[in-house]
Amino acid sequence: MPNLNKTAIVKSAMRTFAVLEFFRKTKRAASVTEISSALEMPQSSTSVLLRCLVELNYLEYERKTRRFIPSYRVNLLGDWIRRSPFRDTKLTDLMEELWTATGGETVMLGQQAGAAGMQYLHVVPGGSQLQYTAQAGQIRPMVRTALGHVLLSQMPNTKIRGIIRRNNAEEPSQSARVRESAFLEEVERIRRRGFSESGGRTTPGANTIGMLVPLPKRRAPLAIGIGGPIERIAAKRSHIIEVMQSRLKELTEEAGPRFVEK
Repeated sequence: MPNLNKTAIVKSAMRTFAVLEFFRKTKRAASVTEISSALEMPQSSTSVLLRCLVELNYLEYERKTRRFIPSYRVNLLGDWIRRSPFRDTKLTDLMEELWTATGGETVMLGQQAGAAGMQYLHVVPGGSQLQYTAQAGQIRPMVRTALGHVLLSQMPNTKIRGIIRRNNAEEPSQSARVRESAFLEEVERIRRRGFSESGGRTTPGANTIGMLVPLPKRRAPLAIGIGGPIERIAAKRSHIIEVMQSRLKELTEEAGPRFVEK
């Protein structure tokens, strides 16, 4: 770390970029101790900073190894020069391809944020005047989005119940809260068919079809979805599902570990 007399805010910014530069150089997951030692930062300050970056979805924390690793959101900061977790395909390019193949419907990429939220990491807006609207960076309750539903389908039911209760507790509208038993039945259907579908239940008048993105092991799951007005999506539903499944299947063989752990 450079020894400059700056304000606390500037110092935090310098430390944040130093952490990202550390991962750029090492290209592997690392513990708090390793990072604080390499950057000559107090371990307590390093721990606070890393957990803040996890909360902001710039880092992921692997509980079993107690190590941190940059998230795909960091990749998106410079996706025009950086590659995705796949050897030959940029995930943002895939989203553009899906946008074209489905007639310009809104394409969204999402990830779990915090304990019970789903955050849109990247959005390719719909090309029609009437379109499904989502903003990159926006966080919604997991139970209220198709992308959240498909992410939940990868979790054990005990964890899903906790997220349902938290989302319901934070939802001021009684009518918007979900019934636990009915929601778990829907999650089971998602597991069987391999995709989620909102069908106007989460956003009135809109339907989003969501699927998981194949990623290297131990990476935080990502979901991709295509959404638009119910009637328009219904008219090309089979085509949308076929295109998504086909392109994501192609990515499966490309997925591999990006970081070498020691």
